[in-house]
Amino acid sequence: MGQIGTIAKTATAAGGLILQALTDEQPARSLSRLADSPSAVRLLRELFIVSVRRSFVRRDPRDVTRYVADLLEYRSLPSGGEIARETEALIRTALGEPDLARGIADLRRFELSCFVIGDLARPPGVPQAELLGLVDQAERRVARRAT
Repeated sequence: MGQIGTIAKTATAAGGLILQALTDEQPARSLSRLADSPSAVRLLRELFIVSVRRSFVRRDPRDVTRYVADLLEYRSLPSGGEIARETEALIRTALGEPDLARGIADLRRFELSCFVIGDLARPPGVPQAELLGLVDQAERRVARRAT
């Protein structure tokens, strides 16, 4: 974990917390613990959008369904039912179908976002440089919205 110093120099405090959480043994759980930090929550929201859009650009919508099933199977959760529908709806909302996630409560959205973002660290994981790039892009989105 010698790169944590690099993370601290290249990200906001919230970005550093998120990147640190992604190195933990249970990244989704660590990310969800950032719920008390408004800046981390804003950044996680944007990071979710950025990472989903990069992952699913020009892909078949069925790829989202397959990804969600794989994610839930990896986490030993049932690949059907409410959690699968909500996760897929949240991802598809980030891809431009906003009506799909209208009924999902904010706290649930946050939990599901942490679940998906935490999956970036699933072995073999996203390379450190790519994670830094995703967080940097999300931080720029947060900064634009603040002005």
